[in-house]
Amino acid sequence: MTRRYWNINLEEMMEAGVHFGHGTRKWNPRMAPYISAKRKASKGKQFLIVGTKNKAVDSVASAAIRARCHYVNKKWLGGMSTNWSTTETRLHKFRDLRAEQKKGRLNRLPKRDAAMLKRQLYHLQTYLGGIKYMTGLPDIVIIVDQQEEYTALRECVTLGIPTICLIDTNCDPDLADISIPANDDAIASIRLILNKLVFAICEGGFQVHAQVLITSWVVIAILLGSAAIAVRNPQTIPTNGQNFFEYVLEFIRDLSKTQIGEEYGPWVPFIGTMFLFIFVSNWSGALLPRKIIQLPHGELAAPTNDINTTVALALLTSVAYFYAGLSKKGLGYFGKYIQPTPILLPINILEDFTKPLSLSFRLFGNILADELVVVVLVSLVPSVVPIPVMFLGLFTSGIQALIFATLAAAYIGESMEGHH
Repeated sequence: MTRRYWNINLEEMMEAGVHFGHGTRKWNPRMAPYISAKRKASKGKQFLIVGTKNKAVDSVASAAIRARCHYVNKKWLGGMSTNWSTTETRLHKFRDLRAEQKKGRLNRLPKRDAAMLKRQLYHLQTYLGGIKYMTGLPDIVIIVDQQEEYTALRECVTLGIPTICLIDTNCDPDLADISIPANDDAIASIRLILNKLVFAICEGGFQVHAQVLITSWVVIAILLGSAAIAVRNPQTIPTNGQNFFEYVLEFIRDLSKTQIGEEYGPWVPFIGTMFLFIFVSNWSGALLPRKIIQLPHGELAAPTNDINTTVALALLTSVAYFYAGLSKKGLGYFGKYIQPTPILLPINILEDFTKPLSLSFRLFGNILADELVVVVLVSLVPSVVPIPVMFLGLFTSGIQALIFATLAAAYIGESMEGHH
């Protein structure tokens, strides 16, 4: 029989969409051999990426961090999944040692005991660092090299955990649930496949920073509770707590009036909310013990420790900036952007937008620098510094809130005056 060659290449077929089929509910079972793969949603799933060969170590860690999933890139310890109770005990030990080290308590112990615990911490960090927030067996395991990670693959098969495996020409495709034929010895090949998997994981599920979400709700509850207490039974002659709340309100009014001018009244709630949210957030992050709430993917921290939160606060300030100008002058507010020449229009708009946005980086940078100073000092003189430095951190957190609120009010006042 004469072999015939069709003048069709893969790129043309992909562009035409010949590889797409019907939804899984309409599949005919007899078409199974011809179906390459089906798309599965990853929402709510806990992924584990395993790759311990030298060429995969960095790619595995980078991919797992971007996808916010767990990883093992040093050595798969036998029984890590099949003997999960032992692994869980080691993880608890690891978390406790990390907490002790952060508080500087290891340096207060005798040198011999401290050295022994630090060796244990180093060993646990090396082999369990990528799964330190795992609270149970993973839902799906991604294996980079079937031959190298055979022990991990067999444990997954034993426990019935679905696996996605890169398979080279020396591998058995029947061992994995989903096999991806690929060169598992080339760094570029490994990185490409992991990047595609990371994209699919991120597309399938959205994860929220638990530490930010929980502490934000705590902060909001504190602010709402304080407001309820303040207005519950006001007296003509303020006493005790009412004195304190009125002092805070007067402070915010003075700040707003100084920066905005005589028309400060409508902006007091906005400036006050910004100041109090940042202030209470910083304090709650410093004072709330992590052990109160166990988090699977992080540690309890102030919302302002997250750049996403500070950017959100700055975007609110940007919106307030433009709203203040428009409410004062209407559409005539935009006239300043074409002065002295219309050519400067995009530059002037960009300047006005990025000016309030820079507050986020200023706030985040100040908080990060403050934390770094505390960590360095605690590591140098752990027996003396922690308590004074903690109070210093509480003081600087108040300064950070004051700076943010002051600059936000200044930008709003500037917008209402209509000059750059």
